Amino acid sequence: MKCLNCDQEMMNNLVQVKANQISYDICEACGSLWLDAGELDKMAFQVEGSIEFCSKDSAENAPGPAKKCQRCEDVALEKVSFIGTDDIVLDHCKNCGGFWLDGGELDLVNKELQSIMPVKGKGFSEFVNNAHLPYWHKRVRRKSSETDFTMNVPPVKGAELKSETTHACPGCKTNLNAYTVFGMEIEGCPKCRGIFLDKDELRKLKDKAQKGSWQVLRWLDDETEAIGNTSTMPSKRTCPKCDDTQMVSACFGESGIMIDWCPGCNGTWLDRDEFADIVKFLTDKLSKLTAADARKKVYEEIREMWNGPEDKLSEILDAKAAISALMNITVFEHPMLFGLMTTISKGMPS
Repeated sequence: MKCLNCDQEMMNNLVQVKANQISYDICEACGSLWLDAGELDKMAFQVEGSIEFCSKDSAENAPGPAKKCQRCEDVALEKVSFIGTDDIVLDHCKNCGGFWLDGGELDLVNKELQSIMPVKGKGFSEFVNNAHLPYWHKRVRRKSSETDFTMNVPPVKGAELKSETTHACPGCKTNLNAYTVFGMEIEGCPKCRGIFLDKDELRKLKDKAQKGSWQVLRWLDDETEAIGNTSTMPSKRTCPKCDDTQMVSACFGESGIMIDWCPGCNGTWLDRDEFADIVKFLTDKLSKLTAADARKKVYEEIREMWNGPEDKLSEILDAKAAISALMNITVFEHPMLFGLMTTISKGMPS
């Protein structure tokens, strides 16, 4: 592992006491740290709760170039605010959960923790800042290259590898893998991280993307239903499921995202990050809907409960999601109503 700041090989330190241990990588030239998931909680001063869990909010307009994750191939670290503060910005990998700290940032983290909450203990940071103190039970120093490992990077966040298939990636010809995500099975490329979705799977995957949020996208089907009817152009890629069938390229609605579609099996190929781009496009579209627009959509979804293209349960869930969106949009458009509902909710028994 090379330091992301000065390109020096880092040193891995395994520190063990009777009750706990930590393994961290440090650049002895500039003091920068790489901490795998769970190690920042151990390294920093000890407080109630997880500071890693509270340090995942993106830091918008944070200065400095994006760094690459030390564990995940070709994955950029994201700038995050340390437990919501604007003064401390860390680099975090959303795939493996690791954190990169520049030299001196651990001291800033500890000072911030001391200023905002009771500190129960000083954690393993004592072994970094006071390495000469003989408090450790065991300490092993090795070059990082001797302990490095890589993490699997799924083509869709949260997907779990199931098996390899015999289908060739339309982009790089690597054999596709089968993954499970959101309770459904898809195929993705372990090399270029594109995904192939069988007929109707793009709609199903999109339906579950924002589960747990009021911004459920399951009723926004205009773009997915129109893929086969939009203007297309020949693609150089062949369908992995249909022998020698040439795919066509089409734009996903007005998003500017070009996807590949098979006229034979109606499967869809998305290049790396295009599914995330589609979700963002639909989420932005939903956020711009007015109450009048949402009300119109609710009427359409209610009618489709009887004669829609999906099964009855799916149409009912679509209508439910549309009604939920209408309620939230209406509240956002009327601040007084939002204040009234907030007051009522605070007065209700828990």
